[in-house]
Amino acid sequence: MTRSLTIEDAAVVTSDDVGTVHPRGWVHVVGNEIVGVGAGEPPPSARTADEVITARGCAVMPGMVNGHTHLFQTLFRGLGDDKSLLDWLRDYIWPAASVMTPAEIAAATAVGIIENLRTGATTVIDHQYLHPGGAHDDAVLETADRLGVRFLLARGWADRNYEPRLTETVPEVLERTSAVARRWHGAGDGRIRVE
Repeated sequence: MTRSLTIEDAAVVTSDDVGTVHPRGWVHVVGNEIVGVGAGEPPPSARTADEVITARGCAVMPGMVNGHTHLFQTLFRGLGDDKSLLDWLRDYIWPAASVMTPAEIAAATAVGIIENLRTGATTVIDHQYLHPGGAHDDAVLETADRLGVRFLLARGWADRNYEPRLTETVPEVLERTSAVARRWHGAGDGRIRVE
């Protein structure tokens, strides 16, 4: 059953071509689609939504995009924060990341996505470069799907000058990326992408 939602009596920031803001407006959603936005009172069709939220004193705006994150690193905050980038990666991040389990990756992903959602980002692009055995990608994507965020797994890799346990050859990258894309690209009603 498709559910509907109307948010009324809120400041509504649109994403139209002229940057319209309705100081007192409404948004009507049916399923996963915004079907109406306007100023003042919502029309009768929107007032009969399954759920009506009066949002006086609040703003409704399009979700933001976090265009670059490494969600697994949420568990490593504060580690070696006094180091230069390459020392930090070589001495802290790569060694710790190379022994993470899929369950730990899923937990880190959940923390990072929830932080994004709580701060207005509804789309997350995760530059994910932990791929031992392929289960790590599945853990990340399963978590993103479960939390309902729009998500792009930007699959990173390296074949030299890198933590040996994290390196991949070009043929491995092509085969593994194709496999994870077959399993996940377009999942969650199109919210999940793999590139």
